[in-house]
Amino acid sequence: MPRDADDFFGRIVNQTTFLMVGTVEPRKGHALALDAFSQLWRNGYNFNLVVIGKKGWLVDDLADRMSACSKDGSKFFWFQGASDEFLEKAYLSCSCLLAASEAEGFGLPLIEASFHNLPVLARDIAVFREVAGDAALYFDGSSAEGLIAGVQRWVRQRELNEIPEPTDMDAMSWRQSAEALLDQLEI
Repeated sequence: MPRDADDFFGRIVNQTTFLMVGTVEPRKGHALALDAFSQLWRNGYNFNLVVIGKKGWLVDDLADRMSACSKDGSKFFWFQGASDEFLEKAYLSCSCLLAASEAEGFGLPLIEASFHNLPVLARDIAVFREVAGDAALYFDGSSAEGLIAGVQRWVRQRELNEIPEPTDMDAMSWRQSAEALLDQLEI
């Protein structure tokens, strides 16, 4: 874990903090999230945005922007070399998983969030609906405004204690997943 990890977690634990997990790639929605949260911060919202994931391909400009945003005193944090222990603590310390991908093969962070009882705000795409069902809130990912509206709705619902229960996700075991695949393949 980074040597300043305890300071970081102490700083965010009692604040509304959104977590994104995964390699920074064009389809993962980091640019959309940064656009939306930049507007929220300019409008006086005091939310944190934490990104845990290494720099991927075709994101040099975005990576430069993310690095510039994560200066001391910022509400944006980017951790590129996080250990499993650090990731575990992030799932336990943050308020909500933000899944902003435009396209996804599966969406493992949603399942990880469920295992940690971390609420989920996800882009409204088919794979996230398949994985999370009614155990997540969804946002229109066609613009930063759609994500802003989703964040604001999530905060209102949290205040009313109406956030979908993340542990209601129907996560399959490896065996169940393999059996379902074999059934589909008719083997």
